[in-house]
Amino acid sequence: MDKITLEKILYPISVGEFFKKYWKKKHLILRRNKFKDIYGWNDLEAYLNRYPYVRGLQIIDYDDKDTRWCLDKVMSGKLKLPKLSKKQVFDLWRKGKTFVIPFAEQETKKLHDIVYEFENYFHHGQVNIYASPVQGSKSFPPHKDGTENFLFHTHGKVKWTFYKDVKTKKTKSGEPIIDKEVIEEVILEAGDLVYIPIGMWHKVDALGPRVLCSIHFKNKPDQSLKKFKIQRDNNRPPWYKWSPLTTVTKPKRKVRLMNKSNWSKPYFDKNKLK
Repeated sequence: MDKITLEKILYPISVGEFFKKYWKKKHLILRRNKFKDIYGWNDLEAYLNRYPYVRGLQIIDYDDKDTRWCLDKVMSGKLKLPKLSKKQVFDLWRKGKTFVIPFAEQETKKLHDIVYEFENYFHHGQVNIYASPVQGSKSFPPHKDGTENFLFHTHGKVKWTFYKDVKTKKTKSGEPIIDKEVIEEVILEAGDLVYIPIGMWHKVDALGPRVLCSIHFKNKPDQSLKKFKIQRDNNRPPWYKWSPLTTVTKPKRKVRLMNKSNWSKPYFDKNKLK
């Protein structure tokens, strides 16, 4: 893949049109066949086979009671849930649980390069991978996020629901009630991209096995259309190539030998040598 730029990420929408029309205002859906190879099933398999030597793995509704299991919090003792063996994690996947892999921006070069490019326009970014093995795998209920969110669909189909004028109330027992108006429902698949601004309510339903890369950022301080700065404000290092360097040797020039039988005369006159 060539160098990743924001122009290529947002195509056919221009960068200027995105920031003027959609940024902080409304969601954007781009249907195309791009960037679907930035993270796949082989990458997920390699990650999970490193368990428990991974960072932050989460399992949604791991106990069928809407409980979210988090490896880091369990290991630190902050979350009083059992430690799971690799076999138990695998069984939960086969049971249909949705897995979340946070801090995945260093898992592949393409993810790193996309985040690195976005950080010219936004504050420090993070990648969360959402993976579900079957249709109907439970994900999060309707919610809103405190970051600008760009979601790259790499495998499978998902149904998105977007809401407006959401109001939250509570019953006498304290249970939340969400009054919401659906403004759009859409099915997206591999290669599609959706942008969701800060504070917009949304929900995702898996329509089969799927992988979704959520790349999200806070806005830079004091960033506005009138005073928009395109520059990095963090020290994320570039992606280094660790493969050994190979020296290029020039091919040896072939030496052309003279055919003795075709010489027209000898180099030395034998008579003069007597």
